Amino acid sequence: MIGKMIAIDWRAMKVYQIRILLIPILAIALGWTSSLNVIPLCLFACFNYSLNTFAVEDKGALNNLYLSMPVKRNSIVAGRYALSLIMVLFGIMIGVPIMYFVNMFAMSKWYIGVNGYLILISLSLLLYAVFNLSTFPILFKLGYVKGKFFGVLLPVIVFGLFFGAYPLILSLSGNEALTIELISYASENIFLVSGGILLLATAILLCSYALSVRVYSKRDF
Repeated sequence: MIGKMIAIDWRAMKVYQIRILLIPILAIALGWTSSLNVIPLCLFACFNYSLNTFAVEDKGALNNLYLSMPVKRNSIVAGRYALSLIMVLFGIMIGVPIMYFVNMFAMSKWYIGVNGYLILISLSLLLYAVFNLSTFPILFKLGYVKGKFFGVLLPVIVFGLFFGAYPLILSLSGNEALTIELISYASENIFLVSGGILLLATAILLCSYALSVRVYSKRDF
């Protein structure tokens, strides 16, 4: 049933599917300042793209269609989460080669090796889990139209401020080597650090899913 819900949500987003081609272009355009930004940018763009399921759901009143089918509400939630995770994994898959390409001309080049990539991917998944927790339960509770500020626009603003402030923090005296030190430590303790990050991300996603199921099961249509 989850696979069926994924297929339904994907087909419902048909009008938006062409936009997925913009994600690599966006990553290259915004990653030129630092290649480290590419994978998180691809992941966030794909996560944001997956929110179109909520937009088309509200626009077409698809909740009435879904609930007229022999499907439980938790299956609808699970399908939405699964599609989002698939999109995010796609973002990581395209982010790795794009980061390698951007390294050729970026202002700040990073050659971090396999361990560095594993840490960066783990951190990106943790970022995804946090944004998922701050977004999906709100949209399942209020819908896209009512919940898009706190569930969509606010995470975008926070994401933009973070990537705008990070280079500024690094430019301050004494912080120039902060990223290198963090990556070096993580690379030397790859299984401990990446494993801990992924466990934390998984716990946050499970909390997000449980909360979404709870609020969606009580929502009136």
